[in-house]
Amino acid sequence: MVKNTAPHKRMCGVFGYGGFDVPKYNTFIEDKNGERIDFILDVAKRSRLNMGMRDGTLTVRVPYGCSKQQLESFINNNLGWIKEQKDKVAVGLPKDFCDGERLRLLGNELTLTLVQADKYFSPKIEDGKLLIAVNKTSDQTYVKEQTTKFINDLTVAEITKSMQKMSASTGLVPEKVTIKPLTASWGRCISNRHISINSKLIVFRRECIDYVCLHELCHLVFMDHSKDFWALVGKFCPDWRGIREEMKG
Repeated sequence: MVKNTAPHKRMCGVFGYGGFDVPKYNTFIEDKNGERIDFILDVAKRSRLNMGMRDGTLTVRVPYGCSKQQLESFINNNLGWIKEQKDKVAVGLPKDFCDGERLRLLGNELTLTLVQADKYFSPKIEDGKLLIAVNKTSDQTYVKEQTTKFINDLTVAEITKSMQKMSASTGLVPEKVTIKPLTASWGRCISNRHISINSKLIVFRRECIDYVCLHELCHLVFMDHSKDFWALVGKFCPDWRGIREEMKG
């Protein structure tokens, strides 16, 4: 059964004309096993149902007029894929900042490891571990600050390097590049030639970061996803399809 968690004023007429007609909202379904699956329902003019996963958030895209029965059947028929994608993103940026927590940086799984040390050392990656120096006075706030600063510095350095590399390769130069968390995309380019890159890209390998930087740089030439746009992307990244598929999780 589909549950609608949108505000009341948006719930009115949700099933107008025999199907969904609200553009986008958060909701959930109880699947055939009785388990709750939260997702974003995206309703638009399209020919078929599809779904995607980003940062562990499932989005189900349906055409106008899609019925509850069609939606429920589509989700239940894809439970295996949903589980597989959620498993893929189970390891990402740290959340608890505790000893032994798993995280992913530049495509590599690491273990956050707190090291009792008489002398401070800067956080570092060594033998599959992100090492954080602590002492008997260190608390979780300290660990979070140390870990976050290391990841933020690494993120800025890696994305800046990728942007400079792809800019040199293409000859395309943006007016401004901003690195920050984005909620709906890995990158964004607007008409004033300002590019934003999602800081969460740091979980992916460098080739993925290169692709996103290239993708946004190509929007300086084509502000759409036309054949000409993809031809330009393919000129500098022949494996862009494979990388996009890898990043769908």
